[in-house]
Amino acid sequence: MDKKILVTGGSGLIGTYLKDILPSASYVSSKDYNLLKENEVRKMFIDLKPDVVIHLAALVGGIHHNIEEPVRYFEENIIMNTLVLRESFKNNVGRFTGMLSSCIYPDNISKFPIEEDKLFEGSPHEDLFSYSYAKRCLAIQIDMYNKKYKTKYNYLIPCNLYGEFDKFDPIKGHFVGALIEKISEAKKNKKNSITLFGDGTPYRQFMHAKDLAIIIKEMILKDRFYNMNIATEENYTIDTIAKLALRACNCENIAINYDTSKPNGQMRKDIQTSRLKKYFPDFKPIKLEKGIGEIYKKRFILK
Repeated sequence: MDKKILVTGGSGLIGTYLKDILPSASYVSSKDYNLLKENEVRKMFIDLKPDVVIHLAALVGGIHHNIEEPVRYFEENIIMNTLVLRESFKNNVGRFTGMLSSCIYPDNISKFPIEEDKLFEGSPHEDLFSYSYAKRCLAIQIDMYNKKYKTKYNYLIPCNLYGEFDKFDPIKGHFVGALIEKISEAKKNKKNSITLFGDGTPYRQFMHAKDLAIIIKEMILKDRFYNMNIATEENYTIDTIAKLALRACNCENIAINYDTSKPNGQMRKDIQTSRLKKYFPDFKPIKLEKGIGEIYKKRFILK
């Protein structure tokens, strides 16, 4: 592909996998440009002159960090999204793809899995309220650019992600990364149990970030501009995922305790994959147990 591709958030979870399969693109992180500053975003476009922008950069974290920092999660994401999208248009970028999240869907919804056209049918869950609305705003911005200027911009809505390059941190990390870290620490310190927040009953879809990177690459190479959900059909309770992870890490002897004083978060938010299967019928995501086992081995056994 001879077009110049810019990937923001290039050192993050998705960007790191994308770099392996789309090495010709320019991958930038906060070390290269501060996307919260308009002059630096302008400089980035002057320096790199992209034809295609894959906007992955975001302030992202676990539910508890979102609760602690609601202003940061809203403001920083709104600023980044607005500056990068606006400069993309000003610099005649032919293709812009923004990354959203399944947490932006309404909390009080009756029909599951959730279809793409249900995005604005209610408020998102209160624990991720500011982050979710910042991401919803990006969807609106993209749709409005397309409506007014006839651009070919799009957004993707992935389910929860995990991967080898995740934040393995109990507060700032995603659930699966934090879970693997807890299991590793328990095994290393010969503890007989781990403690998880909530009561284990919420349902979650988790997709390997490598699979999302593959879909992004395919959409660019095939010049497709769909707004759609990206997810696996595996949809399990937190308790089932925890037991699955213990099995994948050969730690089934470790017990699971739940701290019910902590919030569960959204009880269910699985998303519809019919559009994904229609446009990418041969796509086969990595099974969750296999993915967790491989990450545990690479991060904590072979390192």
